[in-house]
Amino acid sequence: MSTAVTDSPAVPAEPSRRLDVLLELPDRVDRWLDSRRVLAWLLTALLLGLVAMIVVVPAATAPGGVSPLDEFWYADALDKADRGELTNTGDKVDEYARQLIVCRGLIGVHPPNEGCGVPQPDTSLPLNGVTAADIHAPTYFFLTAGVGKVIKAVAPTDDVLVAGRLAGALWLTLGLLAMVALGRAWGAGWIMPVLTAAGVAASPLLVSVSAYATPDAMGLLVGAGVLLAVTHWQRGTLPPVVLLLAALTPAFVKVPFILAPLFGALLLVIAALAKHTSWRRALTGSTILVGGAGAGMLAWQQIRGLLAVGEPVLHPGEPAPIVFRLFAEAFGFYLETVPVSSGGPFPVSTVLAVAVQPLAWLLLAAALGGVLLRRRDDPLLPVCWAATAAMVLGSLVLSLVVLIAIGGFLGGMPRYGLALLPLFAVPLMCTRVPLAVLVLLASTGAMVFSHVQLW
Repeated sequence: MSTAVTDSPAVPAEPSRRLDVLLELPDRVDRWLDSRRVLAWLLTALLLGLVAMIVVVPAATAPGGVSPLDEFWYADALDKADRGELTNTGDKVDEYARQLIVCRGLIGVHPPNEGCGVPQPDTSLPLNGVTAADIHAPTYFFLTAGVGKVIKAVAPTDDVLVAGRLAGALWLTLGLLAMVALGRAWGAGWIMPVLTAAGVAASPLLVSVSAYATPDAMGLLVGAGVLLAVTHWQRGTLPPVVLLLAALTPAFVKVPFILAPLFGALLLVIAALAKHTSWRRALTGSTILVGGAGAGMLAWQQIRGLLAVGEPVLHPGEPAPIVFRLFAEAFGFYLETVPVSSGGPFPVSTVLAVAVQPLAWLLLAAALGGVLLRRRDDPLLPVCWAATAAMVLGSLVLSLVVLIAIGGFLGGMPRYGLALLPLFAVPLMCTRVPLAVLVLLASTGAMVFSHVQLW
C-alpha cells in the first residue's frame, strides 16, 4: 500500500514582505504629498520651523557669553540699526556692546569680568573700540533689527541681542524652505529634501550662525535663492534681469556669499558640456552671474568708502601674507568642515558630534557617486559635478577672489561656505536609495534629539 506524498504549502515570507513595504514607504508618502502640494508645503514649513526653533532658542537665550565669531561687533551694528543708524568704517562701538562683552564674556575665550556696569575705555576693547562690522552691508542688520522689534513686542525679552539672535530662527526656516524648493526643482520628492534640510539645520555649523547675531545667518537663504535662479535660467524660465539681481544680492549681505553665483556659473558651463542647455544660454548666464557678483562686490566697497568716517581697521594678521601652503590647505576645506564644524569654541554634545558625521558622508557620497555613476543624459550629472567641485575648490576660489581684491590671503572658515551648502545638498535630496533614507533619518533624528535635550 503506497502513501501519497504531497508538498507542504509555501509559507509567505512575512519578514521580507514587511521590509519591502517599509522600503516603499518614502515613495508612497512622496506620491501622497505630490497630490496635495499646498498641504505638503504647509507641513514642510511647520516641521522645519519647529526644527529651527528647537535648534535656535536654547543657544540664543542662554545666559552665556557672546559668540567669538565677531558677535561683539555685530551686536553693536544691530543696536545701531535698531536706532536707525548705519555702521560705517571708522565708527566706534557704542556702550551697549561694550557692556555686553564685559558682562557676558566671550564664549571659549574669557568669562564676564568685574567691570560690568562700568564705562569701558577703548583700550580695553578689541581693535581699540573701532567697529569691524563695517565690512558688511547693512542688509542683515536692518532686516534683523526690524524682526527683532516684533520679537521684543511679543516675546518676554527687551534685549536687542537676544531678539536679534531669535530672528535667526526665521532666517534659518526661510533658508531651509528655499533649500527644499531647490531640491524639488531638480526632481526630488518630499521626504529626502525635508530630512536633509532638518539635518542641516541641526548641524554644528548652522547652530553657530543661526543662534547668534551674524550675517552668516542668511547664508543658506542667499545660496539657495541664487541657485534657484540659476536652475530656472538653465531651463529658460527666468528673465536676465532677475538672474542679475540674484548675482548682485550676495555681496550686499556678505561678500563670501558670492561663491553661490560663481559656482552657479560653473554649473551652467557643465550643463552645456553635457548638452543639457545651449552654449549661448550657458555663456550668457555665466557672464551675468560672474559679472553681477563682481559688480556687487565692487559697488559695496565703493559705497562703504563713501560712507567712511575714518580709516578701516583690520584684525591682527589680516590679510595674511601670501604663502603657497595656505592655498594648499584651502583645497578641500569645505569638504572637511561643512556642515560638521562650527568654526569656533562652541559646546557640542557627543551625540551631535557623532550624529552629524553620516550626514556629511551622505552629502559627499551622493555628489561624488553621481559624478561616477550617473549617465551623461541624466539632468543631475551637472549638479553632481558642480557640487563636488564646490566641496573641493570652494574655499580656494574664495581665497583667490580675496587675493585679487585686496592682495592678501583670507583664512578659511566653515561659515564662508554656507552659501554653497544648498548646492552640496541637491544630489542627496534627489537620492531615492532606501538605505540612504534610513541612514539620513537616523542621523537627523539623533541631531534634533541632541538639541531637544537642551530645553
